[in-house]
Amino acid sequence: MSGTNIELKRILLPTDFSAESAQAFPYAVWFARQFGASITLVYVVPTTLPAELSHIGIVLEEKRLAKEAETTLAKVRDRELPVDVAVENIVLSGGPYYEICKTAGALGIDLIVMSTHGHTGLKHALLGSTTERVVRDAPCPVLTVREPFLPIRFPDDTPCRFKRILVPTDFSEASADGIRHAAWFARLCHGGITLLHVVESPNYPAWGYAHLSLRDQKLKKKAYKKLEALSGELPPDPAVVVAVKSGDAALEIIEAAKEEKADLIVIATHGHTGLKRMLLGSVTEKVVRLAICPVLVVRRNERNRWPIENARIVHRKFCGDPHRL
Repeated sequence: MSGTNIELKRILLPTDFSAESAQAFPYAVWFARQFGASITLVYVVPTTLPAELSHIGIVLEEKRLAKEAETTLAKVRDRELPVDVAVENIVLSGGPYYEICKTAGALGIDLIVMSTHGHTGLKHALLGSTTERVVRDAPCPVLTVREPFLPIRFPDDTPCRFKRILVPTDFSEASADGIRHAAWFARLCHGGITLLHVVESPNYPAWGYAHLSLRDQKLKKKAYKKLEALSGELPPDPAVVVAVKSGDAALEIIEAAKEEKADLIVIATHGHTGLKRMLLGSVTEKVVRLAICPVLVVRRNERNRWPIENARIVHRKFCGDPHRL
């Protein structure tokens, strides 16, 4: 398996100004420092009517909200993000999910970092429909963060938090992308990887449970051999452990993350069978919603999914070193 380095120069960090959405900030800062990347801090002023139907009152109200958002966003940047990281503040107007994805495509974003708990602003923000739709359709990998609130600190030597990484795989080309990302992060963090395959059982086996148990044993044995082969293709660093489970894919992934005390789950989308459309759709959304650790969703060849066009930017301001943006 190729050990190609991961290109990560531009990070998109949506916020709705809630303390919960700020949970994603330390992760964006770690990535920015580790890769020498810049952060685009974005807030979306939601609109309910298309521009062509707007009358003067709605236009003025949108401008007022955008002006307030500019001020608040500048305060958030100064309060929550360290001065050594290059940051671009952007205020957008429109539908939150659409504007986030479109902006990511237009600016050539390499990673979106989002909290999965928030309120209003980005439509109960980023939990529920907005996060799930961004995860499903973004033109780049998405890191979702869901964890209890902790004070945010930025020491000069921001520690790497990805020591134990769980990587579900269905042995597809898409899941190979996820393994490559996980291996790269594990090397940076001097951590380890657990490769996991879940054998899904039919809800109502027509041939009886005894036959089903025998089938699971055969599939598990075959999966172990494939996982061992995969681990052999990875460099000696990081350390790799393999695991095979049977049952509901999403629930087994979440349970394995708890058992392994995983710091990160890396899921690749656009696969086939094995993990039920590899992990796009209900499995991915359930893992993102319920996992106690951050989840990195890696898309395959989706850079051109969104047109490279100018997003509807209401306000844009550069902070830090503009040459890094």
